[in-house]
Amino acid sequence: MDRTSRDRPPSARHTSRLSSRLSSSHSRNGPRAPQDNHSNSSLKSSRENRRQSKRTTRSNSDTSHSRRNSNGSKKTQPAERSGSGGNFARWTITVVMFLAIADLIVLWTSIDATIGDQNGDMPHQTGPEVGLHQLTEKRTTDIQFQLMNDIARKQQEQAKQEHEQAKQQRPKKRRTRSESDIRRIDEERRRRYVPIDKVKNVAKVNKVKNTDTFGVNEHIVKILTAANIKLDEELASQLPTWDDIVSMYGDKPIIHGLETCQTYRDTVVPADRMLGPAGIFNTGTNLLFELMKANCNIKEARTSTTHREPHRNGMRFQPPWGKHNPPSNYRDQHVAKFWGEGINQTAFFPVVMIKDFYHWAGSQCRHSYTTWWDHDEDRCPNLVNAYNHPSRTAVRFGRGTQYYDSILDLWNKYYQEWEEQTFPHLTTRYEDLLFHGEEVTKIACDCVGGAFTTNFAYVEGSAKENGLPIHNGANGLIKALLQYGKSANRLSGFTDRDRLYASKTLDSDLVNRYGYSAPPLPT
Repeated sequence: MDRTSRDRPPSARHTSRLSSRLSSSHSRNGPRAPQDNHSNSSLKSSRENRRQSKRTTRSNSDTSHSRRNSNGSKKTQPAERSGSGGNFARWTITVVMFLAIADLIVLWTSIDATIGDQNGDMPHQTGPEVGLHQLTEKRTTDIQFQLMNDIARKQQEQAKQEHEQAKQQRPKKRRTRSESDIRRIDEERRRRYVPIDKVKNVAKVNKVKNTDTFGVNEHIVKILTAANIKLDEELASQLPTWDDIVSMYGDKPIIHGLETCQTYRDTVVPADRMLGPAGIFNTGTNLLFELMKANCNIKEARTSTTHREPHRNGMRFQPPWGKHNPPSNYRDQHVAKFWGEGINQTAFFPVVMIKDFYHWAGSQCRHSYTTWWDHDEDRCPNLVNAYNHPSRTAVRFGRGTQYYDSILDLWNKYYQEWEEQTFPHLTTRYEDLLFHGEEVTKIACDCVGGAFTTNFAYVEGSAKENGLPIHNGANGLIKALLQYGKSANRLSGFTDRDRLYASKTLDSDLVNRYGYSAPPLPT
């Protein structure tokens, strides 16, 4: 490259450019005036200089680029841009700026639509300014709510801490009782927790003599006298004979499990001993509780720290797992809502009540409790339907519902399960509690080491009605004697289909073990 042209001073180049612009302006303003040869030669010279300047500039630019590519570390002097290159750069910048502005407008518009739809604020206003304003306002509101929540939470924690500190620093005030309050409380305690032999019930006050028996068996007269029932000629004519009772249940009570009494007394200290009834519905559990409560007393239970009863005598309303619940899935696995909380279940001694199935089915017809099966007043017990299919039965126990083929299947399986239990317990019949009440309660009381009363009182319970004992006992006891003392009432409501089904399905081992007899088959 020509070094002379590259080193040409800038003033010469500006002079050539100025002359060219003047000539162009002159040509645009009007026709050319005639010029002399000297002027023509000067014009040609200026044009030639302009062309030479362009070639020199282009050559310098190419040389500069080639040097920059070959020697990256060596800096070169930038060449002056040409007019066409500058125009392209300006157009490129303009397009990029236009696209950026368009993208920003679209973004603001979308923000406006989104915030406006979500909040419903200013629906009549549109535009990117509104959307941006709403976005900023929403973020500010969220931050304010967060700060308010944090402040409120800290204030609550601080108030709680101050309350706890004030509570700890507050002096404890001891309540002072007057002498009259102390005397009243002591009197109530003595009246409520007196020894069982000194409890006055109606059966022991003004007890009837029943010197005239009207031909009634002395055993039945003894039962009526213990219940303070006056015997007269009309009542005597309605009562069952003792021979009828013996023919159905024998002349002595049946109690199984007496061999476990000594084991219970050896393993449970007297102060922790407890006794109560267990059994399926309608088997006399309430009656057993009332008789044991009124006639048996575990004296050490008065000072017990593990349990406490209204009479403080160790006689409880039910086992801590529930008196009707099957033992396998409930003992040591369930706590009854009543009389169950905080009781050592292994220290409780249950007395299981069982009733003749045929009489028990009639009791279920009168009061089914939480047992459901297909029956009504005209069709009960309805063990099988018209197609000789068993009436499926559902029973709700403490933790859920169990299903059986029929109420007979329920009776079988419930007492089969109790027969499999090995922990100490007794099992006796409801009929024995009715006709041999004093003997049964005395045996149960002796089993747990309790003291039995010297003046037995037959107190029939009415827990089903009001939770209080019926002391006169007339209506309930006489009705029970008439219902369970006559064999004609045993099959009440049973159809021929029911009797055939019962004769085939009833557990004969249970029937024989507890001395129940099978009724005759229908002809």
